[in-house]
Amino acid sequence: MRVVIMRGYPGSGKSFYIRTHHPKAEVCSADDFFIGPDGVYRFDGAKIREAHKWCMKKFITLVRMGDGDEGAKVPEIVVDNTNCARWELSPYISVAEAYDYTVEIVWCRCPVTMAAARNLHGVPLKSVQAMEDRFEKPLPWWNQKEVQTDK
Repeated sequence: MRVVIMRGYPGSGKSFYIRTHHPKAEVCSADDFFIGPDGVYRFDGAKIREAHKWCMKKFITLVRMGDGDEGAKVPEIVVDNTNCARWELSPYISVAEAYDYTVEIVWCRCPVTMAAARNLHGVPLKSVQAMEDRFEKPLPWWNQKEVQTDK
């Protein structure tokens, strides 16, 4: 059982990486909170905290499935958020490990200008650059790999 935590700014290739490397995984993403019943994405910055709480609740529900006598555990869960700062991903790591999941962190790397040009949510270059500027290195004992997504 594995949890994969994605890192990278909008347009860095996180969702593409998930589709190509983890197509059968259950995905938790704060972005999904902003998708309406009509399937249209409508971001509301005033609700970003609510979106991340919603994402964490979904994640906790998935890792708890099959705990005890309640059926099979979910074999693979992916967290698809930017996770620029360590405090953003560390709760996912703690919860996953508490439920005996192994954790892999995948950092999708590409030039900021490329990410800004190809992100699907219209995040401007200035905002993407700000995310890059505050990106923190993982703690040494975390299992993180970097993937170049500028192809």
